[in-house]
Amino acid sequence: MKLNEFEHMTRQMTRAAPALADLADQLWQTLNAAGVSTAPALEIRRLAAWATDAASDLRRRSLLAHDLDREHIAMKMCTPDGTYLTLPDRYTDQVAHIEGARAADALRRAAAGDRTAWDELNRIRPEDVTPSFAQSLMASLGPTNLLAIPIALAKPLSGEMNLEPADGSLHIVSDSRLNADAKKARTILTFLARSLATTTDPQSKAYLGDHFLDQLRDAGRSHFPPEAPPTSRTDGYQSLATILASSGPSKFSPAFFRVVGNDMIAYDKTQRKNTSEIVTDLSGHFHLGNALDPGATKVVRDQAGLISRHGSYPQRELLSPLLEAAAHSGRDAAQTLLTGWHGPFAPKDESLNKTSNLYYLIHDLRPDWGKTDHAKALAATLQTAASGQDPASTAIALQAAKALADNARTYFKPDTAQKKMTVDKDSADDLSALRPAMAQILSNHIDRLHSIYRYLHYTTTPDTSGLENGDLDYVLLDVCRDANAYDTLLKAEIVHARLAVDAAIARPGDVTRNLEDALPSEGWMFGRLLEARTRTVQAETDRLEESNAQLREHVNQLVGLIPVASLYGRAAQAAPAAGAIADQATPKLLGALETWITQRLAEHPDPTILAPKSNTEATQRLFSQMIASSMVQHRKFPLADARGEPFGTGDGHSVLRAPESLGHVELQRFMEWARNRAGFDHFEEISRSTLEQGRSEVAGHFGNDLDAHLPSS
Repeated sequence: MKLNEFEHMTRQMTRAAPALADLADQLWQTLNAAGVSTAPALEIRRLAAWATDAASDLRRRSLLAHDLDREHIAMKMCTPDGTYLTLPDRYTDQVAHIEGARAADALRRAAAGDRTAWDELNRIRPEDVTPSFAQSLMASLGPTNLLAIPIALAKPLSGEMNLEPADGSLHIVSDSRLNADAKKARTILTFLARSLATTTDPQSKAYLGDHFLDQLRDAGRSHFPPEAPPTSRTDGYQSLATILASSGPSKFSPAFFRVVGNDMIAYDKTQRKNTSEIVTDLSGHFHLGNALDPGATKVVRDQAGLISRHGSYPQRELLSPLLEAAAHSGRDAAQTLLTGWHGPFAPKDESLNKTSNLYYLIHDLRPDWGKTDHAKALAATLQTAASGQDPASTAIALQAAKALADNARTYFKPDTAQKKMTVDKDSADDLSALRPAMAQILSNHIDRLHSIYRYLHYTTTPDTSGLENGDLDYVLLDVCRDANAYDTLLKAEIVHARLAVDAAIARPGDVTRNLEDALPSEGWMFGRLLEARTRTVQAETDRLEESNAQLREHVNQLVGLIPVASLYGRAAQAAPAAGAIADQATPKLLGALETWITQRLAEHPDPTILAPKSNTEATQRLFSQMIASSMVQHRKFPLADARGEPFGTGDGHSVLRAPESLGHVELQRFMEWARNRAGFDHFEEISRSTLEQGRSEVAGHFGNDLDAHLPSS
């Protein structure tokens, strides 16, 4: 509404309120004297009360509008009919609106070197950022000024840390002043980040519109100063990355990553073509060390008090803050950034496009990650994007696997003459921080891995995901270099096998036939994991022995006895498809497995009774535990044979006790009893042969151009 019209409406409402009140009183007296209903008078009285409140609110708004117009901080909209002022609805929002505009002015003055402006800015805390404050702040600054402020803050800090006067003398700023200035800069960056997250979210009432995102994208590719030569200028996206690094718990919308995030990755691609140097944020560009790092309490300098401009700095790749922001902004945001899609969605094609953001981040950017955080930020984003059970999560998980396989083939080389795998350690660990996350992702999609392996077992045609024979083996070879990642995958396969065995025994029909159908796939997967882990660490004797001990240790913890019938039943009700059952139940059972292992570690089982002596024996024992436990749960054993046994209960010991409740001696006796009644020897032979077959298949994929392959280890 135009200001003069607003004033006229305010005056009319102010006059109308008492007039309505007088009319209501007169009408009530007249109606009451006539002995008729006074309801019409009461309704007018209600309207008079409303008008009184409305008039008061309008007067307050009119005063605020004049103040905003006088201070030139009101948001205006110009039309052919005149200039309109936009006012927030609530008084607290109006105050926040004014504070946001004043903060924008103080930011501009502080960035220009006015140290008195810090007194105003010091009163602002990141937690004070409301939608109205953020909207006013961002609208007052605009995208270009927003990105100019971090640069203006970083330059003085760089000067304080790296003084090199022309006369060669050193003028070192005191640590106390440097720490104070760095803290102020970090505070500003934090509330800028929070304000940016709020105003770029279409679901927020502070959203500044699609045009603001477009302008921010354009500002990201701008140069500061605009006319400076390439060696003396800073780019907008370097400044934006510095803001994002301070975003903390703030969540950015998928729209932000679709418009700005995707273009930021495209910008990084272009920069890498033009320079061999790592493209960094402002901390790297101005050699600020940890000065702008969130959570830093003291700026670190070297012993001489300076950080050499020509020295080696802890680098932060330009895209790391963007990826970290995506990781804690939720699944849709992370998926949007990695793929360019805007979820929720169901991709029609699972195969990897080598021009995609995901392939660039994993494959093309690998050398830069090796010099920075080893893909820690990428790992967080990928885990957020791909750990769900939705089709998009599965597609991203398999695409990431394909990119990792392409990587692994370049630094893992089979030496068929020496019958071992060689590894370029300098390149192999470029993405070392990605391994634990990738193991968790693959664990969450373990049933899909089984289906891919089953498909490739009988054909040389690539799977619908684009994965070919040997791809997953190279992924396992890379991921299993990390002991914790290997253990995660091992536990996931134990859980998957446990569910498969329980489903086979619970299924109607012949138990032996059902198990013969279920066990080969599980044996193959155990063999693949064991072979990949052995090959990736075989040159390191200590790590190899530690690797061989992991599966045997889990068997010693009796993980095969975990009761899963009720869990599997609940999952079956929620997801009738067999693959979906495993997907739903695996994450829950992994949690139960961790609890089980913790309890068993506290109980210290007797290794002389239970410990297997090899991985093959460990796998056989594991399947025997699983089969025995499920047969008890589903009452498949002949109960009459349990009479008088220490593992029986009820009248005459005709009911079997749960195996997990048995002591060491009772359990040993039960397993011997069960072996004679459930055909354990037959099933253990299946597990042994399929385990060795899985190991041989993996080794067969590790070959050279002469078609020579490694033998099974």
